[in-house]
Amino acid sequence: MTDPQVGPGYRVAGRYRLTARLGGGGMGAVWLGTDERLGREVAVKQLVIPVGTSPEAAREQRERTMREGRIAARISHPHAIGVYDVADDAGVPWLVMEHLPSRSLAEVLSADGVLPVQQVAQIGAQLADALVATHAAGIVHRDVKPGNVLVGRGGRLEGLVKITDFGISHATGDVRLTQTGMVTGTPAYLSPEVARGQEPGPAGDVWSLGATLFTALEGDPPFGSSGNSLELLYRVAAEQPNRPVRSGALTPVLERMLSTDPAARPSMAEVRDALARIAAGSDGDVTAVLAARTPLRTVPPPPRDPTRVGLPAATSPAPAAATSSRPVVAPRPAAPPRRAPRWTAVAAAVVVLLLLVGLGAWLGLRNRDAGTTAAPASTTTPVAAPPAAPTEQTTAEQSTTQAPSTTTATTTEAPTSEPEVVTAAEVAQAITDYYALLPDDAKDAYALTGPTLQGVIGEKGYRDFWKGFDDVVLGPVSATDGSLVATAQVTFVEDDEQLVEQHRFTLVEGPDGTLLMDEDIAV
Repeated sequence: MTDPQVGPGYRVAGRYRLTARLGGGGMGAVWLGTDERLGREVAVKQLVIPVGTSPEAAREQRERTMREGRIAARISHPHAIGVYDVADDAGVPWLVMEHLPSRSLAEVLSADGVLPVQQVAQIGAQLADALVATHAAGIVHRDVKPGNVLVGRGGRLEGLVKITDFGISHATGDVRLTQTGMVTGTPAYLSPEVARGQEPGPAGDVWSLGATLFTALEGDPPFGSSGNSLELLYRVAAEQPNRPVRSGALTPVLERMLSTDPAARPSMAEVRDALARIAAGSDGDVTAVLAARTPLRTVPPPPRDPTRVGLPAATSPAPAAATSSRPVVAPRPAAPPRRAPRWTAVAAAVVVLLLLVGLGAWLGLRNRDAGTTAAPASTTTPVAAPPAAPTEQTTAEQSTTQAPSTTTATTTEAPTSEPEVVTAAEVAQAITDYYALLPDDAKDAYALTGPTLQGVIGEKGYRDFWKGFDDVVLGPVSATDGSLVATAQVTFVEDDEQLVEQHRFTLVEGPDGTLLMDEDIAV
């Protein structure tokens, strides 16, 4: 939880004055600040430790932040966000970074749509050049995706492309503080070998960059943008990616980057050179491509239909301050008026990150009949309109065709009692009560999951997943009256280590009025 004293005007370590909150997630908040000693704007990342965290777990999270700072500080490149300092403020570490007024590539694609081949090649060449330097420093980024690509806005920064967020990067020789056997990264942009549990290497960054460029060209990642991360992770681990259709001259290098065999992929330097040649064209200067700016549309087009199903993060409406490109699905409609609901303590969750030992079990489950395991193509559930209340029969046709009766048929109106609507408190209480069951009572929890979740994982896979955790802690639930969608912070505990994520829950109503957990997605 953010310290209540932290806000605009607060001075971190007596030097960095905060001016505005730029965004953040479960593990940190990012602020715009001013380095009062050097007189320059900076981005300052604050470590957020959830309430109730044990002292040992808090210490490990602080060490992880220091590790992130050490890793990122090794990199100095014009197309990578620089880290200036790791400041200690009352025992809490803050990363002080270069501030680039910008939009993420995910936001660019959401507002402007897909980009032309030559422009994508130029962006890709510059990112590849930064990743060549990253790999030369003994670092694997592990989370290359549109949300971590920034495109500068305004004045001399217009069109400047930089990669950011080395928060889960792995440096050779560093002590690893992430949970043993935990898959880290965004499923849509993970390489197949990482999704299968292998150690990430530079070839994994080549894949992720290829998936990012694929999205910029096609409007969707190579394996699509299913709203269920478990289903998506399985496809990445076990299937072949979609082939690009809009990639033009980029097709050969893009298909090599997206080879499922890491050994068949080009090196990052080869990728950089190939993309630079395409961006330069037959008469262009290849070396100038790496220093060029990327002009983008400054006026967004008319808003797209937000109810369109299947839009990826790259083409879905996104908040202006968003920094993540995790796949976004069209929002579900608010729950319709309902009669006599019966609320019980329910909700079940499958999280985005899985234990690798559990993944093996799920891959085995998916070898069964595809008809019993495939997730629905759409994650938006149609909601039928409630039937209209009956009205008085007044037409001549009704009066002449109605059978004789000893009771009146024309003077009795239908009851007009006000239908009940799900409230935010009911949704929040259902989710809160459910998480008290986990991880120990996964069998009972599975009985309270919706059809989407059950269709993807099955009971055995679900129970195997929860065996991997010692505890799970749900933070305060944010819900809205009339909606079955809510969000909360979730903390997973294993061997005294913690992983904190922000989750979005989508509930559905069961046949008896019970609320069931249909989706649980890290956002």
